[in-house]
Amino acid sequence: MPPNGAALLQGMLAKQRHRGPDASSYWLNDSQTVGLCHSRLAIVDLSPQGNQPMHSYCGKLTVVFNGEIYNYKELRTKYEALGYTFNTRSDTEVLLVAYQARGKSFLEELRGMFSLALFDHQKSILICARDPIGKKPFIYAETKSGFYFSSEIPALDMVKDVDRCIDHNALAAMLLHNLRHIPEPHTAFQGVKKLRPGHAIVVCEGRLESMWRHWSPAPGMVKGAGELREIIENAVAIRSQADVPVGALLSGGVDSSAIVAMMKKHTSHTIRTYAFGSGPGDEDLCRARKMAKYFGVRHKEFYFDANRQFQVFKSILATFGEPIMLLPLIHTYEMSEAIHEDGIKVVMSGNGADELFFGYTGHFHTAKISRLLNGVALFLACARVAPDSWRKGPLKFLLERPGLRKAAYYRYKAAEQWPLIIPPDIARTMLNYVSEEMSYWGPLLPNKDFIDESNYLALLIENSHSITIASDLPAMMASVEFRAPFLDREVISAAMGISYRDKVRKGGSGVGLKHILREAVKDLIPEEILFAPKRGFGMGIQEEDVLKGPWRQIGERIFAEADDCEGMFDAKNLNSVWSRYLGGDSHVDTSTVARLFAIQLWRNHESANF
Repeated sequence: MPPNGAALLQGMLAKQRHRGPDASSYWLNDSQTVGLCHSRLAIVDLSPQGNQPMHSYCGKLTVVFNGEIYNYKELRTKYEALGYTFNTRSDTEVLLVAYQARGKSFLEELRGMFSLALFDHQKSILICARDPIGKKPFIYAETKSGFYFSSEIPALDMVKDVDRCIDHNALAAMLLHNLRHIPEPHTAFQGVKKLRPGHAIVVCEGRLESMWRHWSPAPGMVKGAGELREIIENAVAIRSQADVPVGALLSGGVDSSAIVAMMKKHTSHTIRTYAFGSGPGDEDLCRARKMAKYFGVRHKEFYFDANRQFQVFKSILATFGEPIMLLPLIHTYEMSEAIHEDGIKVVMSGNGADELFFGYTGHFHTAKISRLLNGVALFLACARVAPDSWRKGPLKFLLERPGLRKAAYYRYKAAEQWPLIIPPDIARTMLNYVSEEMSYWGPLLPNKDFIDESNYLALLIENSHSITIASDLPAMMASVEFRAPFLDREVISAAMGISYRDKVRKGGSGVGLKHILREAVKDLIPEEILFAPKRGFGMGIQEEDVLKGPWRQIGERIFAEADDCEGMFDAKNLNSVWSRYLGGDSHVDTSTVARLFAIQLWRNHESANF
């Protein structure tokens, strides 16, 4: 901690005030070598006793914590029976007591979303951890002056000796295939990292001493749709616990509708639901209205405004501190701001259901590949006499061992995509962060079916922008907490234990997707919604329409003055890519241009040229 520790902590608090406007405070130890600060969004135990940093009864532990521990009542009862004393009704205090009782292994019994830092005064160590799926962010920097961490990158701007040189490999990773963000543990800056989901670290005397994984995927045993329903109901029930009203996002699809139906069993007040779309005639909004009437909830809907959305997008990039490209983040912020103004702090969402129970149309194709790979004949062909077209072509990734196939696919995509955007001599030197992460996580999954491997890696890496980041960033910008029952650790375990054959039924119709989930909730939802074709959040608002429409002049300006990102890009080539895109060149796709647009806009902000 530098000599001006108090000023540093106060500055970091100011940067993240939106995450917790209800209370804020900081603490420094006697030697002023360790400091913790916290901005609070009060949801459980609204009294000042629930504020943080929180100290243990014995005074030997101090913790700051972002998120919710949903099984805190169960853990409290357990530790009270063992003789431990509690001074608050908060879930935060449970962390202190659980660590007292179990040491570092206390992380294994936490059921919730969390990012935490606990200082053990006697051992002089800081223990930091993140929940299994990474629903809450943990950003950190190791510098000559010490170890610093935050929930958002801009808070680390207060630390003067953080290396802010661009990590070219990180930006390159964002441009690959389905990625629309920089994959963890990397950020856009060489000196800033993110703690991986399900991981923990020990920091001693300002240095990261050790790191370990406190959670690994473990498929559960689920006996049919009925048992799955019980597990999901329980996940909804424990997320309905709060000392403030809990609302819900309602898109009119199966996932959000099922959650609202289950919420009604666990609350006595009228549930408030919210939806967002392109206009009153948006199909999503029409479905949401029907379901709101069916459930008897208080419902509000909000509409897309392309001109306002650009200002929102700039704010998102400024808050996130690095590039990301996903229009639904804008929509989610718009909803979250309206939800906040409606007096609601907590809402449920259906995030994660499509990844866990296979709800995208592409899953028909992936299931077909899995069936083929599991065939004995194809196995022998791959092992001994695979044709040259397989060994040298894009399908060669299927010849890799289970767990490493998707990593191999991203190596192929890098060789194909990077030279089109990045000068070839630079592209050849790039490290493939996406492939590296998939090689780390993939072998940990016990399931050997390719579709399970693919979706597990999508959940943790590929689709983080639309699952965990989308659940935290835009909501917390508006001081709202999103709770995602489908991302409960027990639901994840159950989903991993269900064969893909029970999730995807043969055929090309969307009703064949998420089969077992539909079976589990079919009594809660009218058939017209239960079997309606799949629609994504904000599906009526397309990137191409926005980039070539209301954002076109902005794009022309930023690409005409394109930043080379410290030598990574050829600025003239970037401008050419934009021009070719506007001219209808089929070799330039909207997804790539959109991500380059976000990178350039981020650089404009970094240079204060917004």
